[in-house]
Amino acid sequence: MMCLCASFSAVQGQTAANEQPDDTLRSDPSQLLNRLQHDSTSVPTATSPVFKQPIAEEQDNTRIWIVGGTLAAVDAAVMTYYFSTFYAEREDQRSKFHTFNDWYNPDLNVDKIGHIWGAQAYTVGLYHIFKWAGLNETNSMIWSSTASWLFQIQMEVTDGFYERWGFSWWDVGANTLGAVYPNLQRIYEPLQSVHLKMAYYPSEDYRKGWIDYPLKDYDGFTYWLSFTVEDFLPQSWKPYWPDWLAVAVGYGANEVFEGPNDYNVSPDNVGLGEQEWYIGLDYDLKRLPGDSDFMIFLKESLNLIRLPAPAIRITPSGIYYAFFFTG
Repeated sequence: MMCLCASFSAVQGQTAANEQPDDTLRSDPSQLLNRLQHDSTSVPTATSPVFKQPIAEEQDNTRIWIVGGTLAAVDAAVMTYYFSTFYAEREDQRSKFHTFNDWYNPDLNVDKIGHIWGAQAYTVGLYHIFKWAGLNETNSMIWSSTASWLFQIQMEVTDGFYERWGFSWWDVGANTLGAVYPNLQRIYEPLQSVHLKMAYYPSEDYRKGWIDYPLKDYDGFTYWLSFTVEDFLPQSWKPYWPDWLAVAVGYGANEVFEGPNDYNVSPDNVGLGEQEWYIGLDYDLKRLPGDSDFMIFLKESLNLIRLPAPAIRITPSGIYYAFFFTG
């Protein structure tokens, strides 16, 4: 700024001097031309160093260290939880690293949708955390998707060392889709009309003690693909449809277990439970008022959950629910 002010001061001083009568310039036009050429070299241009100074990012290194340390601690805590639950019960089944095909296994692919939803939840939270730390829009998107994917991949690799599971390319694909989708929504506006949501309520099997922890309670989860209807309507129809009212298609499973920790599965590991399909109303909570950073974070986070709303179960039998949350 001092350089810029000095340059403009010099120009102003030269201009003021040039405004004074000068008999020499009047009598010799060639000197007037030389003076004008000299003055023009003092004016800053787009290629001058004045305009080449980089614009500093408002990056807070203290916040970045706080974010990095917190994420490392959370990751350690979560992995400790998994090793004390999922992996602890299979500690005697360690094996060499291997892959396996777990498509439509006992949970009827509810787990696969859960991988997508879980990864996108991480991405949404991490994006706003990195923005808080001062990263720009592009870097916040890149790092939130990358960190979400890396968090998931460490568990997939761990699975590969247990006989009961294995490294699943289906899980990796689901994790990848979930990690990038929230940021694809920020880049490609039409995707902002489609949201994957989750609803959970402890199932009867869980309440009976058949299942050790909620993450395995596949009967209790329902996942919803929610469409913001107004965005798909012709312009003339939009005034008649509330912008926050959505329609969602839900999917869940029933009878995944047939006894305590005993999956309902065929000899070739295909699930024998029931698929549950729903259609119902939903709310696009991103349409709520408020555009502060906190309100945007809050709305995006709440919009990951499907709140109770009217719904119809289509399969395995038709049931109407005035306010349905999950099966």
